[in-house]
Amino acid sequence: MINLDIYDYAEYPKKEDWLEICKDKVDSINKLSFNISPRTFDILNNRIAHFGIELNYQLKEFNNRAFDLITNYTMLKAYYEKGIPDDEWYAPSEESKARIQYFPQFEEKHYANLYWFSFYSESYYTRFFGLIDSLYHLVNTKYKFEIEPKLGFINKVLKKLEVADKGLYDYLKALPDNNVYKKVSEFRNNLVHNFRPNQIDSGITTEVLPDGRTSISVSVGRYTTSNEFLENIHDSLDLLADIIDNTKDKLEGE
Repeated sequence: MINLDIYDYAEYPKKEDWLEICKDKVDSINKLSFNISPRTFDILNNRIAHFGIELNYQLKEFNNRAFDLITNYTMLKAYYEKGIPDDEWYAPSEESKARIQYFPQFEEKHYANLYWFSFYSESYYTRFFGLIDSLYHLVNTKYKFEIEPKLGFINKVLKKLEVADKGLYDYLKALPDNNVYKKVSEFRNNLVHNFRPNQIDSGITTEVLPDGRTSISVSVGRYTTSNEFLENIHDSLDLLADIIDNTKDKLEGE
């Protein structure tokens, strides 16, 4: 990447532009919250009051996290719309066909747009799984499982849910097999734990052959375009809307 000051290109959309930026996914975005009805609690029954108050708090916390996710999405989409011409992210160099030119269509502003798009995309994936975790906390409280939130929490919640509500259990248990969910998980794991797919890697591939020898090959590298990320992010918003559609009747009520 060329030498530039990315802060020269850091901008927030104007207030009137936010809805325009989100218009493509407004139907899904409008579903990303639970209804929180005013409730009264029997303070003479400490246990029931405790669960009711805690459930209301967790519903509100889920909605707040969803709002954060939407804000995050708006920011990454804003930078995407400024222009990131990376569908063709490499081409033969004009000086020599034996050399590779990366991001041949980029001007300085495009490098900055890509940086900020990638910056907000990485945090989007983290927030996505924060919402998934919040959903299991809601299930734990709504069904009064009283499972302590530590290692193995989700599996313990699912185990009890299988007995308490088989329909909801079947839906949540199947989520990790959903193709969109799997792609979100793959992107998130690589962004957080491995080498970021929104950066061009070294191009070096090492393979151990059947005879024990090591084969090393060099290529132009691997890179995931901003369009591929945005497509998955759009699909993930639809998935979240579907998740809430399939759980809200279970989790909102008394």
